[in-house]
Amino acid sequence: MQNILPAGAPRFAQTNTSNLVDAYKWTELDGKSGLAFFTLYSGITDRAQPCESLKANTAFCLGLDAPRVLISSQQLDVFRHGQEPEQEDNRRGIRGAYLVSTTVELAPQASRHWQIVANVEQSQSEVVELRRQLGHPAEVAEAIDRSVNQGTDMLARIMATADGYQATAEENVTVHHYANVLFNVLRGGIFDDQYNVSSWDFACTIEQFNRDVFQRNHDLLRGLPDKLTFGELLATVKQQGDAQLERLCHEYLPIRFGRRHGDPSRPWNQFEIKLHDDDGNRLLSYEGNWRDIFQNWEALAFSYPEFVENIIAKFVNASTIDGYNPYRITKEVIDWEVEEPDDPWSYIGYWGDHQIIYLQKLLELSRQFHPTQLSDLLRQPIFSYANVPYRIRPFEALLENPKTTVDFESGLAEEIERRVAEIGADGKLVLDANGAVYQVNLLEKLLVPLLSKLGNLVIDGGIWLNTQRPEWNDANNALVGQGLSMVTLYYMRRYVSFLQQLLATESGQIELSIEVNEWLAATATALNKARPLLGEGSISASQRYDSLRELGQAASRHREVVYRQNSFSGKVTQAFDPIMAMLEDALAAIDHSIANNRREDGLYHAYNLLNLQQEGVDIETLYPMLEGQVAALSSGAVSPAESVTVLEALFDS
Repeated sequence: MQNILPAGAPRFAQTNTSNLVDAYKWTELDGKSGLAFFTLYSGITDRAQPCESLKANTAFCLGLDAPRVLISSQQLDVFRHGQEPEQEDNRRGIRGAYLVSTTVELAPQASRHWQIVANVEQSQSEVVELRRQLGHPAEVAEAIDRSVNQGTDMLARIMATADGYQATAEENVTVHHYANVLFNVLRGGIFDDQYNVSSWDFACTIEQFNRDVFQRNHDLLRGLPDKLTFGELLATVKQQGDAQLERLCHEYLPIRFGRRHGDPSRPWNQFEIKLHDDDGNRLLSYEGNWRDIFQNWEALAFSYPEFVENIIAKFVNASTIDGYNPYRITKEVIDWEVEEPDDPWSYIGYWGDHQIIYLQKLLELSRQFHPTQLSDLLRQPIFSYANVPYRIRPFEALLENPKTTVDFESGLAEEIERRVAEIGADGKLVLDANGAVYQVNLLEKLLVPLLSKLGNLVIDGGIWLNTQRPEWNDANNALVGQGLSMVTLYYMRRYVSFLQQLLATESGQIELSIEVNEWLAATATALNKARPLLGEGSISASQRYDSLRELGQAASRHREVVYRQNSFSGKVTQAFDPIMAMLEDALAAIDHSIANNRREDGLYHAYNLLNLQQEGVDIETLYPMLEGQVAALSSGAVSPAESVTVLEALFDS
């Protein structure tokens, strides 16, 4: 092993000023045991104060008889030229290594086995104990085998609880399934103990989220048995009659063994699964970017269907008053991006990453396993809104510059942090006039993301991406956040159809926030006005633009009001019939757009007519001209020189 980092090497310094870090490196070998220590001579700092380095990374070898050990790479050429390298006792100011050199004689069919073992961040007492143990190398080797076997067994049990094992007629199918489940678990985690819940962890979670809720339910939480099923916990919480406690219980997920992940180039892509907290207690924890973690949990829900409604609650409770979702979700809190000018990975805006389809799949799983559960939750005010300090600009500003559309409210961000310090992680949610978390029913939480997408519907075009971030599938197709997404529109069709089925048996009235109800009514009016235009072919460009404008302004007015209030003004009752009528009109517009985007080859396309309309281009005249020019090019009827002229005319247009 070469270039072994010392313990305590600062990641930023190692990445950006590695030569500076090299100057602090101190590598030492204990010749008797063959144990090497990789340390810093002192902590790396420019401050005028002492900074000791008190931990070491270590390496040792088992299975060879008294090999020569090199703790740098400086003698590699000596070995390559057939000479005997000399053992090194210490090296300073250069990169450390652990290389062993020996001569082995093997009889035919014989074998010899050895291993090099490395460990990180060991204290002085741990190093002293390890050196003592290496006085009995056979016992150390046996202990390592036991540890590996124990870890293998633990992983096998984790995989079994996630249904990772199956037997099929094709071995490659079996292996592929195992690999998929393994990767899913290593990212999204696994439920800790089937459907059993640790009352200690649940109580700690409640205290972390809302200290007021914890205090007024202190006796109940401390009186719970150490272990109980989640069903027993939820029944007990409901008897307490505290809607805030019930909200937190409904979204509680006793998950462990997960980690945040991303593309290899992402700065946070570190393979680190935390199993214990700083005090050595078993740690229940999860962390992931929005798209990643709900993708993992969707698959996990097949193995743990009794928790699917908890996953849905976690999803909708973290969505915003304007219908979007935060960037990252953890067991402790939600996060959003903050722009840092010197960091190319930082930017603000809402990722639409499969927001509709991920929620849709979770809803379908709930109905598959628990046919009546969603209907029972529709009217219960036990769900919340995330308070993300982003502000999408008014509709007219989106038209003016569709590439710069989201502002970061630093003052609100500071206020949110103050609230978090005061009450807990619930400080990142929308609060009511009394300072409690504002709670709504499930139907409202299902309507708001749909209304936000309908507010960007370009009939016959797709969903306008104008929050500075793309859908992932659209990003693959080079729509970086300013085009029209047909992918999102397809997802919406499935979502709207599901809501129609879900609400088909509902009657009477339901409570909605005043501002959401007004948004719903304005959207319904715009869709109903566009409904008669949906004939056999595409609607005209002016009709398309007028429809977008009315839908977009409805969403814009909603944002203006709730941004100003940073909450809602109250609730009203609404009958189901107008909601069903809005869904029917929305489905008609969606189906019309899908049909008119289907090409002769069976694929789909979407033209970004919005910008052309803004620039005053007569689309009705331009479109046939473009089609004629493209047809001439593809037919081969023009020469290469003429092709250039035609292409230049196209670009000019």
